[in-house]
Amino acid sequence: MSTSDRYTRTAIALHWAIAALVIFQFAWGWWMQGTPKQPVGPRVDAFNLHKSIGMAIFALMVVRLLWRAGHRPPRFAALPHWQARVAHATHALLYAALIVQPLVGYLGSESSGFAVKVFGWTLPGWMGPNAAMKDRMSTAHLVIGWVIAVVVVLHVAAAVKHALIDRNDALVRMGIGTPAGRKRRGVATSFALPR
Repeated sequence: MSTSDRYTRTAIALHWAIAALVIFQFAWGWWMQGTPKQPVGPRVDAFNLHKSIGMAIFALMVVRLLWRAGHRPPRFAALPHWQARVAHATHALLYAALIVQPLVGYLGSESSGFAVKVFGWTLPGWMGPNAAMKDRMSTAHLVIGWVIAVVVVLHVAAAVKHALIDRNDALVRMGIGTPAGRKRRGVATSFALPR
């Protein structure tokens, strides 16, 4: 596999950093809902961490989009037309959702009347309490969260299919494993299983 067949190291690092943060957000977001409302301190801290990680994901997604604009993704093995279309659509949906979700969360927090803190820094308030907006943003945040969850499951399922069923080098493009047929320290390593 040539370097043109792999994503750049920057793209790979951004992919895995965002993936780790998204997984953390789901686990933390689920857990923090159950934190007691009294005393308020631990619950506020939990929500502020969730907001901070959300803003970090937003920033990394902006960097990822800018990087992608200047660096074409590597070519991929030929796929049936419908699979290529599904792959492009799910990637586009995931990119959009990961950019919109933090913004929706920010607007929901801003309209709740609580200060938005990002890693300890309080962002200036500009909206003030707005119950209707808060309800709309809360609903949107929940819906987009489920969209992200479903698309991530599809994304992982496709990666597993490419590695174990199609036996191609899809995971190698993202920095996992070595290409089929390449040997490392005298041992052939690949996600491609013997036929």
